[in-house]
Amino acid sequence: MERPFPVAALLLGVTLGIVAGISYAVARRAWADYHKARTSLPGLRDAAWAMTRIATSRGGIVLLLCLAAVGWAAASDR
Repeated sequence: MERPFPVAALLLGVTLGIVAGISYAVARRAWADYHKARTSLPGLRDAAWAMTRIATSRGGIVLLLCLAAVGWAAASDR
């Protein structure tokens, strides 16, 4: 005579253990990634502001050149 209840309980336990183990591994990896990103955040923030300053200054230079060209065109006799 077979014992279906212990076999079913064992399979259920193994399945739940595998699911819990995978979930635990994913959570540990997420926390490790979070801590790594958190430590690099100040450097990335400074780099983002530096890129923003560069883009703004280049945009300002282009705007000034466009305004100078429009002023020159408006002041010319042709």
